[in-house]
Formats: sequence, structure tokens, C-alpha cells
Amino acid sequence: MSKLTEAFDPEAFRREGHQVVDQLADLLGKMRVGQGPVMPWHAPAEELAHWQQRMEEPEQGVADFLQEFAVRSIKLHHPHYAGHQVCAPAPAAALAGLASELLNNGMAIYEMGPAATALERWIIRQTCDAMGFPQGDGFLTSGGTLATLTALLAARGRVLGGEALVHGTNHEWAVIASEESHYCTARALQIMGWGKEGLITVPTDERFKMRSDLLPAALDEAVRRGRKVTAVVASVCSTSTGSYDDLPAIADFCTRHGLWLHADGAHGAAVAFCPELKYKIAGIERADSAILDFHKLLLTPALATAVLFRDPTASWAAFHQQAQYLFAENEPDPWRDSGRRTMECTKLSMSVKIAALWRCYGPELFAEHLRAVHTLASTFADRLRKRPPFEVAVEPESNIVCFRLRPPHLTNEEVDDLNAAARRNIVESGSFYFVQTKLRGRVWLRTALMNPFTTMEILDALLDAVAAHAG
Repeated sequence: MSKLTEAFDPEAFRREGHQVVDQLADLLGKMRVGQGPVMPWHAPAEELAHWQQRMEEPEQGVADFLQEFAVRSIKLHHPHYAGHQVCAPAPAAALAGLASELLNNGMAIYEMGPAATALERWIIRQTCDAMGFPQGDGFLTSGGTLATLTALLAARGRVLGGEALVHGTNHEWAVIASEESHYCTARALQIMGWGKEGLITVPTDERFKMRSDLLPAALDEAVRRGRKVTAVVASVCSTSTGSYDDLPAIADFCTRHGLWLHADGAHGAAVAFCPELKYKIAGIERADSAILDFHKLLLTPALATAVLFRDPTASWAAFHQQAQYLFAENEPDPWRDSGRRTMECTKLSMSVKIAALWRCYGPELFAEHLRAVHTLASTFADRLRKRPPFEVAVEPESNIVCFRLRPPHLTNEEVDDLNAAARRNIVESGSFYFVQTKLRGRVWLRTALMNPFTTMEILDALLDAVAAHAG
């Protein structure tokens, strides 16, 4: 049998597939009860050396290879995972991803992904309704960074029309965002050619929310730099602390000055799917554009981000290229060819992962998960306040909690060093995974409670581990 025939043998796929699913199911069972390390720490050079050696060894079956890969990977399904904002995906969505990758329907045009395109259209309609965009439109794209770039390109298109796509732009434009905004806003402006000077940052208050009262001063700063503001980006919520900017106040400002309002809801806009938590995004219905990552709080494998526009015509403003080999002119249903509106040409069929969860469990699955992790964050903050010398940076509004150990006899610098060292040692031990951030220049430990099976008992054990480093 030739290598090519062997690689496409359906019976080998069946045999190896059963073995891989069995291995992953066993791993999921162990993770559910917190068995084994959350991350088997190896220094980067050591990990590279391991795989350099393994890849030069004789060939092996895919099940054995994936077993080794899984063992050496971080375990997001482990209840001791409380790190970055990436979910532990529901198994049904992972199975949908397997089917999607075997079928490999790239979605630039409808003919290359008919089912995925129709499902995406349905998901966007449901998501627009949840966000308060009853006439809105949008599409799925590969992550919040690309979604924010697309939205800001659309904002540019509203101001400059097709001129920007023909002649480019100069340096006279700017965007306003909070000092706590995600770095993707600055990155988008650099890609657009507006540079670092094109971002006007607004200070935050004691809860790390944009000070909307300082927005007029940001306009003045833009004038000082010789810039004209096109848009304001609101954090919904911020990455470091999970704080929601005051959307109604920012929307009022944008309305008064004719500015585009973009709501970066990559993380926090997921609460649109939970009736009890939806109040957190009040005012988002006034945004011109908004984004939402299904792979953060909605149990979907990465990447799957919705970028939405209140005015459906705005969804066409970011890109407009001719490609006669792909797109028919005067198409009566132009939404059918997603490549007209997205950065990607060959786009993953990400809709099938979201649709699998929706079809199997309904939107209540999303709501239940959102309730669980938000409630856990509030409970965790209460526990921290009752356990000095731990302190909480800010009352959590989302599933993100920032805290630190602050023994009263230590200087600020010593407190920074203590917490950073505790985090490093705990992570490298494999017992917990959490991260750190800097707030007002000081080190804070940060937990994003992404796993619905993390408990307060587990978080108490995390605090014990941190406290042990205080001596």
C-alpha cells in the first residue's frame, strides 16, 4: 500500500479515530475530577528539544502521537485551570470541529461551504437579536483581533468612503479607547497606517472603567496631535479586570460628536445570552459595531468570533475587492459569499461548532455556564476579602478576579516580587494555572474562571498555595 493510499484509508481512520476518542474521553474523565497536573511544565528549550528528537524517530500511529501531544499540553478542562480567557470547549463542539476539518469546507464562497454558510447566517441573526441589533448584520471571523480590525476599517469606510480603499489614508485620523483597552485596538491602527499616535487613550477610574467625563479632553488631545477622531472603542469588558465601560455615557458622547462606537465585547458580550446578566451590556444596542468571541465564555473551540453591525450596510464597508473567479456581480443574496466581507478567503467552517452546541443543548447551555462562572467569581472575591493579607483589586463584574497577597511589612516592590514568584513556582509545579497582570504599575494575580467545574474548595487550595510562599 502506498503512503498516499494508507493516509486516506477509511478503515484505518475508523480504527484510529475510535482510539483517539477513547483516549480523549479518558482524559476528559480525569480532568473533570482534577486528576494529574493542569500543565506539565517544561522549559521552552526543553520542550523544543523533546519534539525535535521525537520527530526524527521512526513513524508511529496517529493515536499514539496525539496521546503524547495531549499529555504534554495544558489542560483547559482541568478545574485547576484559571488562566487565560479561552474556554474548556464542550465535547460536542469538538466533535463538530473534527467533522468540519475532515470535510474542509473553506467558506470564501457559498459553493465551498453551503451548510456552514447557512448556519453562520442563522447564528449571526440570533446573535444580532441578542445584542439588540434587530436589523443588524455581520459574520464570523477568526478571533477578536481580526474582528476589531474589520470593525475599525468599516468605521474608516463610513468617514472616507471608498476613497481609502483606492488611495489609502494619511496620518490625520485617530481612535479613542480606554487605557485598559485590549492591545488589538492599537495593533489595528498600526495596520491601518495610523500608527501609535492614532490612538488616544482615556484614563480609567478606581474600577478600571473608562472615565467618560474625560472624552472631551481626548478630542482636544487629538486636535493637538493634528488628528480627527473617527471612532471610540468601549471595553465590554476589559481584559485585565473584567470591568465594563459605561456604554450609555460613551454612546451619548459619540452621538453628540458624530463618532462611530465600537463595543469590544470579545469576552463580556457573551452575557447577551444570559437573561440575569444581560444588564451588564445595557447600551450596546447603540453601538455601530460589536464583537463577541464564542470561544471565550460560550464553550466553543477557538477561534470563532462574531463581528456585528447595527446598520447592515456597514458590514460591507471594510473590504471591496473584485475577484471574478470567486464572486458574481449583482448577486441577489450577497451574504452567501463570505469572502466579500471578511479578511479570510479560505475561512474555517466555525459556524458548525457553535451550531452543534445550539442544536444539541439550546442557548440554555450558554446561560447556565455564564451563571456558574460569574457566581463563582463573586464568591471568590468575598472569600479573598475575608482572608487577609489577601486583597482584591476591584469587585468583579465578570468571571475575572484580580487579587494579591500583601503582607503589611513589605514594600510595594517586595509585594510585586512575592506574588510574581508565587505564581511562577505554582505554575511550574503543575498544580494550578493562573496568570498575572499589572494594574497602576503593580503586580496582581489574575484568575479567569473559565471552567464550570472549578469549585471554591479548589480556589481555597490555590490561595493556600500562594500563601505558602509568604513564609
